[in-house]
Amino acid sequence: MKTVHLIQHTHWDREWYFTENDSKIVLYYFMLDLLTRMEQDPLLGPFILDGQTVMLEDFLQVAPEQRQRLQQLIADGRVLIGPWYTQTDFLVVGAESIARNLLFGLADCKAWGSYMPVGYVPDSFGQSAQLPMFLNEFAIDNAVIWRGWCERDVASSEFYWHAQGGQQVLTAVLPWGYGCAKWLPTEPNTLAETLVPILEKQGRFTATDNLLLPNGNDQSPFEYAVPGALTQLNAGQHAYYFKRSSFSEFFDALRASERRLPAWSGELLSPKYMRIHRGIFSTRADIKQLNASLEQFVSQTLEPLLTLGWRLGLPYPQHALESIWREAMKSHAHDSIGGCNADHVNQRVKGRLQSGKESAQQLFDLNMKMLAEGIDARQKGKKIIAFNPLPRQRDAQLSLTLYTPEQDFRIVDEDGNACIWQLLHEEPQDMSLVVQELSNSTRTIWYRKCHILLAARDLPACGYQTFYLQEGKSPGFVPPEAQIERLENEWLRLDVNAGTLTLIDKRSGEVYPHILRLVDGEDAGDNYNYSPPEVDWKISNNGCLHHSALERGPLKDTLLLDWRIPAPADSASRRARRLDAMLEVTMTVSLPHDRAWLDVEIEVNNTLRDHRLQVELPTDIRHAFHFADQPFGLIQRENIPAALHVWQQENWTEAPASLWPMQSLVLMHDRQRGLGVVTAGLREYEIPVGQPDTLAITLFRSVGWLGQPALPWRPGRASGMVLPSPDSQIPGRHHFYLAVLPMSNGQSPAFWDAVEQWRTPASGYLDSGWSRFRTNAHALRFPSHFSVLNWESQLHFSTLKKAQNKEALLLRGWNPGLVPLDNRPPETDGELQQVTLAETRCTHPASTVAAGTPVSWLIG
Repeated sequence: MKTVHLIQHTHWDREWYFTENDSKIVLYYFMLDLLTRMEQDPLLGPFILDGQTVMLEDFLQVAPEQRQRLQQLIADGRVLIGPWYTQTDFLVVGAESIARNLLFGLADCKAWGSYMPVGYVPDSFGQSAQLPMFLNEFAIDNAVIWRGWCERDVASSEFYWHAQGGQQVLTAVLPWGYGCAKWLPTEPNTLAETLVPILEKQGRFTATDNLLLPNGNDQSPFEYAVPGALTQLNAGQHAYYFKRSSFSEFFDALRASERRLPAWSGELLSPKYMRIHRGIFSTRADIKQLNASLEQFVSQTLEPLLTLGWRLGLPYPQHALESIWREAMKSHAHDSIGGCNADHVNQRVKGRLQSGKESAQQLFDLNMKMLAEGIDARQKGKKIIAFNPLPRQRDAQLSLTLYTPEQDFRIVDEDGNACIWQLLHEEPQDMSLVVQELSNSTRTIWYRKCHILLAARDLPACGYQTFYLQEGKSPGFVPPEAQIERLENEWLRLDVNAGTLTLIDKRSGEVYPHILRLVDGEDAGDNYNYSPPEVDWKISNNGCLHHSALERGPLKDTLLLDWRIPAPADSASRRARRLDAMLEVTMTVSLPHDRAWLDVEIEVNNTLRDHRLQVELPTDIRHAFHFADQPFGLIQRENIPAALHVWQQENWTEAPASLWPMQSLVLMHDRQRGLGVVTAGLREYEIPVGQPDTLAITLFRSVGWLGQPALPWRPGRASGMVLPSPDSQIPGRHHFYLAVLPMSNGQSPAFWDAVEQWRTPASGYLDSGWSRFRTNAHALRFPSHFSVLNWESQLHFSTLKKAQNKEALLLRGWNPGLVPLDNRPPETDGELQQVTLAETRCTHPASTVAAGTPVSWLIG
């Protein structure tokens, strides 16, 4: 006899084609019904609230008087909550966000009195290989997932899943989804007849005699009569024993079984049985860029700065930071961050992220201002604070905005030595728009708004250095001669011939022709899936150069390329082979004098519809695989997925295309040579069909529908709703940033150092004396330079912040590569303790850090 574990639940999308306000009102009535039914029948339960505590928060916003009723059911174990704060995406969202999601979710559960110790992920569009690691760090050793699994990866729907660093969780797949047993009838004969095909499908891949029967669906009413009806079936048949259960009971039964379960290591992105929607990684690129910018700024700039200030006596606004994180996480669900929502919902998703960025920026500015106020000047001029968040000393070129009425100015260090800087661009600035108290002035005060690059040497680890702006003085250095014919430094050379770029790595002699080629093709898909036509008419920037200019600078040399590319206006024009529109693209390629990489900025004026724009980087690498980063790790992937040969014959739900997510990095290399690409907020790349040696970075997709049916790479019904989504064409001007890092020695320490230097920039702030908001001066005094700690480690920096529940610092790094690294403790004042992502004591610290593994230190 097989045991059928009835799992009663709801799946709660906070927003989709409806808004979060819609769902809160539905939640009000749903929860009142749930509470009443469970109070009336003490045998009902347990019931799972979708594994996300934000539902409790939303409910109390509309029904705070119901807290005690809900609290009692949670305490009794009849309503199961957590462990997540929101049901987050795992492929587009950043590692720190995922870690904080569990941190906040479990903190909420503690306040409510209990939690479900299961990594419940019912609807993520594919599963990260690092999910077991995140769960283990929070002492969770069970996971339940849906999308991305098939028997080609692992034979049974129950298995031990190992992360890159070896952490494991016992995993159960819902092979037919969380709604496979929704809306069950309760008349015994009808129920028995309905269950036969459901249970046969549920048992198709199971490894034991235990079956999951998930009873619930999206915002669907509590099916309170189902448990009693199933109990009646127990008396009339002997094939199945039905029990009211939970995921924890199911896993207990798996462990008690004598069957040996298989093991799996890697990500789960198979669309054989359920779509994972390859295409969401670049849908609404504007939202993804904004989210990545917010995540990176808060975790790797703002929190380290506030930690530094806290060490010097300034307040640490922990609740303000948590509010920023929580609001961002409300935009991290698979639909929300995927951009596969109705237009008015995407506006709200973007608005939350913009709101978080504004709050974070204001916290940064005010704390830099307070820091500058407390520093006793050692030179004449206005103070410039250069902040280095990395936990080791570095030289950096930092971006800085200056407001000055003078034509000439000099920047000096604290010893009076002139620093080298480079003017990037400038514009006139009406200062009444910057300074509140000038808004009522009878005359306009115009300044120069200068965007510069400043060479800052020997910046302290996790610390700051003070420089000084001296206006009306000559720069103090001789600018280089302006005339150049190419970009070239000690390591690299970039030749340009009528807009065609060739990169030469002078260290190895390797030549990369046709690099950074722009390719625009049709996208006849929707917000969920990229969809090429059977024969695509692709347009490139070849022969379309309108203007170019080379400029020599004190810190970097720049190549400006301005293209006017005749292109089809939309799908109809492309299929009719009409060039009836113009794609305007400006690419600025810069070569720093002191770095072996190319900085690339691409500005696109998007006036086209139904298209996808990529930038191609041929590598001439003939390996069958490549690498990309994932949350706290690196993963190896096939250039040409083997499943492409069988998906149509086996009627897969979606093509397993070589279209992949990344956090910010993709590599194609052999043992020595190759190319790495690091991006700022671009989350998708492709190995194009017929070009297995080429990395194609997707800049954006431009489509006009939330969902459409019968796509060539996604046959059958529409995903989502068949709703127009004109905002997803993302018209207007967009900016994209990336770096190209030629590899001359494979994944060497020098390569990884360059990646981190680019991904984690230093920051600058000018204490101009002008301020949008007036604040009273504090009485604290600070040194002209300061370092919180030093961590001479090859681990990549993740964050430095105040601990969640202690008066201590929390420092985190992670191993970005494929080989173990030394686990060196930081050098700092205070007691050191290695902890988990949950900020609890690490019980078995190792002398080395495995690949794809984070390390956190609590500093008392």
